[in-house]
Amino acid sequence: MENEYTLYLDESKSVDNVFVIGGFACHIDKENEVEKRLNELKNIIWKDTKNEQKKVFHATDYIKRYPTAFMDLIQIVREVGGSVFATVIKLDELVELFGTSYGKNEKNEFTLVDDPFNIALEKVIENYTHFLFYKGAFGKTLYEARNTENQKWYVSPDFLLKKDYLKIISNNKGISYVNDNALKLCNTNFSVKRKKEDVAGLQIADNIAYIIARSMSHSLKENENIDKIFDEIFDLAYNGNFDRKKKDLRHFYGIKILPEMFRTIPMERKGAEQIKAYNHIIKALEKRIKILEDPNSKNNFEQGNM
Repeated sequence: MENEYTLYLDESKSVDNVFVIGGFACHIDKENEVEKRLNELKNIIWKDTKNEQKKVFHATDYIKRYPTAFMDLIQIVREVGGSVFATVIKLDELVELFGTSYGKNEKNEFTLVDDPFNIALEKVIENYTHFLFYKGAFGKTLYEARNTENQKWYVSPDFLLKKDYLKIISNNKGISYVNDNALKLCNTNFSVKRKKEDVAGLQIADNIAYIIARSMSHSLKENENIDKIFDEIFDLAYNGNFDRKKKDLRHFYGIKILPEMFRTIPMERKGAEQIKAYNHIIKALEKRIKILEDPNSKNNFEQGNM
């Protein structure tokens, strides 16, 4: 297909229960460029090792050896015109909001809340479909394999992942705004790739998810510039086909944080308090303006009565 994109995805979880599915999408014409640039970076980081010893690129492998690699990876995404997609779920807030964990409890044989993994994937695919529609494009999705060795396929994480993806595409599962026709027409394929297959885009996606998770939880102690690195990633987040100078919606289309309820209600209350305070300040200023308009105000000012 002439106008086709690939979305590379992986997941990460911080020690304080921040879960992320994230990665980036780029045009298929840029796939070879991504691989070339990543191999160049590997040659710099592991310049003192033989080719066969060069590793699959994972954050924990190089973070102390070559700390600036984070920024180099993001620069690769920028130069190939990539767009970042991610869903962040604060798991403790999810439990607090619904008063339950994700597993079955003693009273019921079913779960109330969907698996956070499924929720995150649904939101990413929804926004990716939005991206493809406005590009007039088709898109495939690649995800890094989660299976362990010798795991039965029908109960394996990768099988369940593909199963949930098909539910998303076939019956709109978990999708709030995009209709099923758009999902089916824009999304062409979903593949799971093992780490040993050394897919460059997936290795970058692994790092994007890793950085977002640590930035949201502030648990990445190894790198003091985590907020700066996250800002660079957020700069590449999909903005819903809007001009960012007019409308910045990267938090909705690019990097979405859930549960939303924990962010909207306190902000609205805080906003109401701020508006009340601003109105009080405005009234005070208007009163001072009227005083200054009074011919006698100059004398009052000079005498310290204002």
